[in-house]
Amino acid sequence: MRSFRTFALLACSTLLVLAAPRTSDAGRPVRPPRGGLMMTPDAVVPGPGEFGASAMATVKASRDEICFTVDSINITGFIQTIAIYEAPAGQQGAMVVRLSPSPIGINQSRGCVTVSAPLARAIGRNPSAYYIEIRTTNYPNGALRAQLAN
Repeated sequence: MRSFRTFALLACSTLLVLAAPRTSDAGRPVRPPRGGLMMTPDAVVPGPGEFGASAMATVKASRDEICFTVDSINITGFIQTIAIYEAPAGQQGAMVVRLSPSPIGINQSRGCVTVSAPLARAIGRNPSAYYIEIRTTNYPNGALRAQLAN
């Protein structure tokens, strides 16, 4: 009986360690993999975003299109819009490209959208001037947000 308790305690301890958020030696959250953006409710302006939700996004601007992926967890309600807006961190901006739903109404979390060459060039040259945001039925002013670069 004692060995079962020891095993159960060890198993629970291991699960807690594995489930804990990863942090760097300095105690700050570990950055997402290269090219990835961590979307958080804290970044939503004016806020609040959806507490407890998060997403990992990638955004790549090429010559005349923007390709994206968004993998989200714990979002409540239906996603109304995933879009890129023009504004620096801490400010709201105007939508410059709607990533989803597409013009034909397909709501997707990955794909490519055709944009003008000047817009693609502007985003590629100065990504910190733009942010990606998810808006949902429960958070129409923004559930999650991330600047395209810091």
